[in-house]
Amino acid sequence: MNTLRLLWFVPAPVAVIADAFELTRGITVRAERNPSSDAQFDALASGKVDAVVTAMDNVMDWNLRPGPRDLRLVGQLERTTPLTLVGQKNAANIAQLRGARILVDSPRNGFIVALRAMLAEAGLQPADYALEPVGGVKERFNALLAGLGDATLLGPPFDAMALQAGLSRMASVQEWYPAFPGQGLVVSAAAIERLRPALSAWLRGLEAARQRMAANPEAGRQALELAGFPASAVDAMVRSAPASLRPDRAGVELLIEQRRTAGLPGGDTTYEELVDSSLLPDG
Repeated sequence: MNTLRLLWFVPAPVAVIADAFELTRGITVRAERNPSSDAQFDALASGKVDAVVTAMDNVMDWNLRPGPRDLRLVGQLERTTPLTLVGQKNAANIAQLRGARILVDSPRNGFIVALRAMLAEAGLQPADYALEPVGGVKERFNALLAGLGDATLLGPPFDAMALQAGLSRMASVQEWYPAFPGQGLVVSAAAIERLRPALSAWLRGLEAARQRMAANPEAGRQALELAGFPASAVDAMVRSAPASLRPDRAGVELLIEQRRTAGLPGGDTTYEELVDSSLLPDG
């Protein structure tokens, strides 16, 4: 009951800091990096993991797939996920992506609503570009560097690494959508009671880490650097600390509206149907 099996793309900063300062003692977290959001869904549906840290948008699509259909957001681990649209060298703006191959996690989820919304506002319709699934952020970074696509969304530390490698910054999701929310912790509603002791204890530790990051950002920076994150990405990771672990209503409703506008399935859901905050320290 004191062990949690997790999947994530990159360790959440609050989790790294909670571990560095031993704020989650008594809870053993067996966390592994996953290659894609589809791999996360498969692991949740099969019971191989207890929870995943992922883009909140994923839940809307996952609950339509054959499987548990009861996945819930039980916490928000980042204020926002800093996402940069990165293109090949000399790419200057989104309008240049007409006819482009854009690398994604999945055509239906994995930050897809933000990307599709940005492209639409730049005057590009789905027929104007091709979405090529290659996997999670590390996989997209490697594929872009290898020249296998024209652009992709990248978050820390891979966005900074891409720019250092000479690729081009085209746009930022946060500049277009200031309310865009960070990644959430997702579990099956059917598993919440079984996981409640361990998840509640872990989330209490993350809340303590969140408060520590807010009170002493420099200690957060040092912990992230000691964990091996590039210095160029650490400031953005510290700034991504959430104001609360409770999933932000404005952010979740932005994702719902973006999904509805993009004509993607799952846009008819509500905040109440997606979020269960009963595991959080403040209930």
